[in-house]
Amino acid sequence: MAALKITEDLALSILESLPLGTLLVARDGSVVYANGKAEEVFGYHQGELVDRVVEDLIPAQYHTVHQHHRNRYLLRPTAKSMSGGRILAGLKPNGHEISLQIGLTPVGEELTLVSVIESTNTIIKPSHANDSLTGLPNRQLFNEFSEKLKKLARRDGSSLAILFIDLYKFKGVNDQFGHGVGDLVIRDVAALLQDQVRGSDVVARIGGDEFVMCLYGVSDLAALKKFSTELVRKISSIGTISGNEIDVGASIGAVMTRTGEKMDITRMIEVADRLMYRSKAAGKGAVVAQTL
Repeated sequence: MAALKITEDLALSILESLPLGTLLVARDGSVVYANGKAEEVFGYHQGELVDRVVEDLIPAQYHTVHQHHRNRYLLRPTAKSMSGGRILAGLKPNGHEISLQIGLTPVGEELTLVSVIESTNTIIKPSHANDSLTGLPNRQLFNEFSEKLKKLARRDGSSLAILFIDLYKFKGVNDQFGHGVGDLVIRDVAALLQDQVRGSDVVARIGGDEFVMCLYGVSDLAALKKFSTELVRKISSIGTISGNEIDVGASIGAVMTRTGEKMDITRMIEVADRLMYRSKAAGKGAVVAQTL
């Protein structure tokens, strides 16, 4: 059979027929194409999404965070599947907020294909589900998704791990460069952590410079320690932000179990927190991990 030549009209016809919302977004954030499902998800009439910027489609309190994540993504565009561990807030023209899950696919050097579905999660409203500075889930949403991962791990006989991550020298960043730069550091760390997790995992910000992760299916304690050590290395290598040389690091406490009755999320967070303090006492860049 001869190879099929994909014309522009055919490509657009394929996108229009997809059962999920689809946007083509330029590097400047402007929407150059939206299929009918995307218009339905966001509540716009035919043709009204084109030429809008994507920040028009999210609540105002998340504009700065989203622009930061978008700029960071454009530095190294890669395909990102829809993550069950992250709910994003969308905005309809009438001001109604909706919960969204997003997938990203680079198309050449100038465009990104954005796949959008409205989340079926109706328990938590988007404004209360995510940390306003980083866009990551807050503790309430983290607990909700971690409980789902716990049920999955119990069903499959797999493992569950919790990491408690605390930044050190962060106060010095605020003192030296101001809270504006400190906020940029927190956003960079959040984006870095989000880049490291799979769609089956979840990461959240639960305090000023504290983050937690829930990981499904870690093979063993050695793999957990290796993953945690790599996180410390990457956080310590953040480098320059807004022309300022940033010196921060991280201490990590990590706990994992394969035993169903020991998969108590609250207790695992408490254990990981204690292990994190042991890692801080052990010195710069330490990781302390154990099994339950």
